[in-house]
Amino acid sequence: MDSVTFPGAVTVGARRRLLGISLVALAREAGLAPEVLRRLEAGEYDPRSLHVAARRVLARRLDITLD
Repeated sequence: MDSVTFPGAVTVGARRRLLGISLVALAREAGLAPEVLRRLEAGEYDPRSLHVAARRVLARRLDITLD
C-alpha cells in the first residue's frame, strides 16, 4: 500500500502495541474480526464506519478518540 487512507486509524495499532494488548484479544473484545482490526490499524479501514459498540470499546481500552 502506497499511502494510508485513514491516518488517524494507525493510532489504534500504536496504542494497542504500547499497552501490550494482542490484536486478537482486542478484536474479540470489540466484537470485530481480527482482519477488520488489522486493516483498521493499517489505515485501510475508516474507524468511523465501525459499529458504535466497537468504537466505544476501542476508545475506552486504548484511551483514544476515533473521530
